[in-house]
Amino acid sequence: MRKYHIRYLTVFGFLTIIGIFGIQIFWVREAFTISESQFEHNVTVALRQVAEKIAVKNKTQFLHKNPVIKVNPRLYAVQVNSEIDANLLEYFINTTFDYFNITQDVDYSIYNCQSGELVYCNYIQRQKPRSTTKSPDLPIFNDLDHYFTVSFPNYPIVSLNNIPMWTITSIVLVFVILFIIYALYIIFSQNSISKVQRDFINNMTHEFKTPISTISVIQQVISNPEIIQHPKRLFTYNQIIGEEINRLNDQVEKVLQISRLEKKQIELQMENFDSHEVIEQCIFNFEHVNFEKQVIFEKQLEAINTIINADQLHFTNVINNIIENAIKYSGEVVHIKITTQNTSNQKLFIIISDDGHGINKRLRKKIFEKFYRITEDNTHNVKGFGLGLFYVRQIAIAHQWEIDVESEPNVGTKFIICTPQKSK
Repeated sequence: MRKYHIRYLTVFGFLTIIGIFGIQIFWVREAFTISESQFEHNVTVALRQVAEKIAVKNKTQFLHKNPVIKVNPRLYAVQVNSEIDANLLEYFINTTFDYFNITQDVDYSIYNCQSGELVYCNYIQRQKPRSTTKSPDLPIFNDLDHYFTVSFPNYPIVSLNNIPMWTITSIVLVFVILFIIYALYIIFSQNSISKVQRDFINNMTHEFKTPISTISVIQQVISNPEIIQHPKRLFTYNQIIGEEINRLNDQVEKVLQISRLEKKQIELQMENFDSHEVIEQCIFNFEHVNFEKQVIFEKQLEAINTIINADQLHFTNVINNIIENAIKYSGEVVHIKITTQNTSNQKLFIIISDDGHGINKRLRKKIFEKFYRITEDNTHNVKGFGLGLFYVRQIAIAHQWEIDVESEPNVGTKFIICTPQKSK
């Protein structure tokens, strides 16, 4: 998938998520508004019927066209202007609210119309089953005209109880959005893997092209019959061909080793050997390689017990890979320090540090990933397949070693290997 496709898909995905959220919030707000309006309408009509029943009972007329006054969403006042039987009022409230399916608890109060004083109040629990036992007689106020108020202490629960479907759709929406985010994550991951694989193919082509080109040029030269008259030149060409073939073979062997490691098909040839001897040999080999930069080694092999049980070939490759990376990712002058230490719990620490470019914290966790290469301005600034440190990590896992890396940009990098050792 091309980069601009990923970009367009990402923008579209985020806009879709924002749009879905916006639409859902809009409809939830509309649902709350409709639910509140419906509740308010039902309460108003129900209380009007209660007032009408009281008026019919007392044979009085309304002084106002609409006796119900909404004080706020929780509180309603009802003007009856007649005597109120509290027992009858509670009965009318219960029966009328049952008819309109108003299930909220009710707190009602009776006031004196002339003085405005509270003369009686009571609380009706409607959300719990009411007892069938007979309630005590409530007072009757027949000397003065009164009005009553009705309030709903649990009013905020009304909207949530009336719109369960919106709650379900909101939960479904959350799962849909999480799925979209997960799909975008998978797409970005696949795109990153594709980029890494593409870089690997480019690097592999670059690594193979040079020896193949060299061998091709030499083949054209030695195809000339007159070359037989120059045996020294022929011998030199033969050496170059051998070196380039070995180089190709080494590259192929690296890829095959990684494949075997991933399939758990590699067999470790465990043996006891002196780790210092192997490290000394690795340093000696690097000191006799003609690099394009100056490489300076410093040794502090302080460990007393140097015997470990491991695959000597793979241990050698691990040391070589770490040193090789230190040389690759450093300046014109490279200082590499190798230190060994023993611990009291029979472990050997091997520390390989350099003063190279260093690795920032964000990339430090990625350096052991397959095909991953730290690049600067040009992908081919540093040759390789991005398999060296991945190989180091896999060998450490196979041997049950501990491996850690410490690094600071423009300061250097330190690799720490901790391996069990045999007691002397």
